[in-house]
Amino acid sequence: MNRIRLLDSHTIEQLRAGEVIERPASIVKELVENAIDAGARSISVSITKGGIDEIVVQDDGSGLTPEDAPLAFQRHATSKIQSSNDLFLLTTLGFRGEALASIAAVTQVELLSRTADAIEGVRVRAGGSAPIETTPAGCPQGTTVTTRHLFFNTPPRRAFLKSPTAESHQVHEVLIALALSQPSIHFRFQSDGREVFHAPPQDDLALRARTVMGKEWAQEFLSLPSAEARLAEEGVGVTGLISPPSRTRNTRTGQYFFVNERPVKSQPVSSALSRGYGELLPAGRFPLGILFLTVPTDQVDANVHPTKREVKFQAERELLQIVVQSVRKTLDRANLFKKIDLPASDRPGSNRPADSRIEGVSHPESRALDSSVPIPDPADYPRPQRRRKTVGSYGSRSELGLRLLDKPLVQEAEAAPPSPTHSQTPLWQRPDGTEFRVVGQSHELFVLVEAEGELWIVDQHAAHERIIYEQVLDSLQHKHSATQPLLIPVTFELSPAACSALEELQDYLVQIGFDIQPFGGNTFQVQATPAYFRPADTPSLLSELAEARAEGHSDNSIEAKQEDLAARVACKVKSIKAGQTLTEEAMHALVKTLLDCTSPFTCPHGRPTMVRYSVRQLERQFDRR
Repeated sequence: MNRIRLLDSHTIEQLRAGEVIERPASIVKELVENAIDAGARSISVSITKGGIDEIVVQDDGSGLTPEDAPLAFQRHATSKIQSSNDLFLLTTLGFRGEALASIAAVTQVELLSRTADAIEGVRVRAGGSAPIETTPAGCPQGTTVTTRHLFFNTPPRRAFLKSPTAESHQVHEVLIALALSQPSIHFRFQSDGREVFHAPPQDDLALRARTVMGKEWAQEFLSLPSAEARLAEEGVGVTGLISPPSRTRNTRTGQYFFVNERPVKSQPVSSALSRGYGELLPAGRFPLGILFLTVPTDQVDANVHPTKREVKFQAERELLQIVVQSVRKTLDRANLFKKIDLPASDRPGSNRPADSRIEGVSHPESRALDSSVPIPDPADYPRPQRRRKTVGSYGSRSELGLRLLDKPLVQEAEAAPPSPTHSQTPLWQRPDGTEFRVVGQSHELFVLVEAEGELWIVDQHAAHERIIYEQVLDSLQHKHSATQPLLIPVTFELSPAACSALEELQDYLVQIGFDIQPFGGNTFQVQATPAYFRPADTPSLLSELAEARAEGHSDNSIEAKQEDLAARVACKVKSIKAGQTLTEEAMHALVKTLLDCTSPFTCPHGRPTMVRYSVRQLERQFDRR
């Protein structure tokens, strides 16, 4: 007896349907995509019990003729393509001709459809292995597809469905993506008789996002710069919305990607989005975003996944770099100050002078490396004095070391001005006219800065790390760092996997000033390092880089390597720490240099370097308002 046998047609249909129809959300996706391809301007979706019991998708598209309607239920019957060459010139969402056939294999389907020039429409019923029934019917222009009892003929697959609430959430996610991809179409979604969202045609993407996802989700989003020039020149562009670094999640669920208006899942695009944030993104966190990628149709393959969820790009690296650059350009020009929000009535007036960076206009390049700006050297700072603890009872002021001061006399109007030694530190002025004053240091942790109508609190350690990071990154990008040969070479040992990874990084490390030679087995010897780097920190730095690359945690692009190395160096280099007392000159140099950085708002790990408080808010705390 033969061990290999042909399956019967019914089993084949079930297997094929399983590739396309996984859950109710799969049916909704296929039917709505068909409606969009049919030119619908209004699409309504209604589900019962998460779509397990019933799904109704109604549109006002072009409709089907009585001859085409039953044919649409046949396997691989489509009006979208005629030959395999058309697969690389796709402009429609559906094209395989499997949607209705797969849906009918696992549900009971009824289709009502009428074209604009027809007097009456057509009704088609199909389900499981039952023959297709076709009858005339009265109906409005367009198509209405109703599916009932999902997996009625395959109980084991039905058992793997989740609860109706969970399935309804999956349908909701699918419709969010489709509604975002087609803002000119009127979408309506109901679940168990309750309206989930009602989105009329909207030209503004931010408004559409608020409509389908709620006001809280889409608030404070940043718009990517226009891609019209690149689209006209190269036919490639990236537009959309991204969240500020302060709004992140621990999963990628808040990311929506579209390629030529087709909703897709793309790990490379998601990684490029995160890489665009660079050091602004805390470890283990992911930004929210809605990105639209426009690519010539012959450079993208949408036929690499049975459900069309994934696509493959011909020039993937170049496209991902465009994503990274667009995200960075948006963040560079944004106001990323961490601040305490106030009601509109309590915010300072808008007539005060504003720093161009604070208001969202970035400097063309970092001025943190200007030789005229003194870089604070932590080695020059006095060591903190250990405070003596005073022990005493609450009953005596003298035991607590407290004393009353005489009330100062009010000076006459014509009295002489105070001597310069007791006057307040003068304001210093940026080139744009905005004035600041460094007030002092608090708890050997923070530098206090007074600005017009605000008080800024600067984290001295995070601020200095940002300065060092930009110094190192600039030297890596322009390859102008000096190399220091080591009098006594430093040796270190790696795991076998990390050895291979270090060998891959060897050329890059040589370019930026390292001289690393094999020293037998898994041991390496460092004979020279960049001048800004301490030799003693070299083994741990190179071990971290090699291990991260060996474990697949390091991006392969040059830009990512530079940022990763600069962030690690900023941690290793001796920076200002918490508990160090700063002189007035050091505080001024720290704040000035920080504000001249390309991105002064966070340290390389994504922590804020400063927060700002409105004076009006402080006044409220003292009941002055």
